[in-house]
Amino acid sequence: MIKFLYMEPKKYINFKDFYSNADSFAEIINKKFLNIENARKIIFARELFTKDLLNSYFIAGFLSVDVKGLLGSNTNILKFSMDNMIKNQLAHPEVTYEDYQKIPLIIKSPSKYFKSKNGYDVILFKEDESFYKLVIKTTKNRKENFVKSLHLLNKDRYNKY
Repeated sequence: MIKFLYMEPKKYINFKDFYSNADSFAEIINKKFLNIENARKIIFARELFTKDLLNSYFIAGFLSVDVKGLLGSNTNILKFSMDNMIKNQLAHPEVTYEDYQKIPLIIKSPSKYFKSKNGYDVILFKEDESFYKLVIKTTKNRKENFVKSLHLLNKDRYNKY
């Protein structure tokens, strides 16, 4: 497959621009691969767009000392890559722009959190007007942290954690 979009990795300053671009890229994938399941659409997105575009990111916030410690990370900076934003928009279309804007609030004061079994992820929860599950990961070298996914939960599912 020929990659038709090229750009240098970009550090987005404005979340609205980051979200809007990711939304446009997800829309391209949804239109191009209309009758394909979301998991396969994510694979096609990674084949269609360049690594430079997918590695673009927005700084979503800063981790608390506790969460940074759970991750064993060397930094408190939390990035949201374009790759993961596109993946999230394809896999979780119910999560809105307004929900994503709450990520700094979720990492600043989660209702509860714990380390996942794989050791590279921490899962944070927040009860706001909705119930959120935010998964963040650190790289194997512990030098970068990324938003992995944001989910909306119902109250029962939130209370199971």
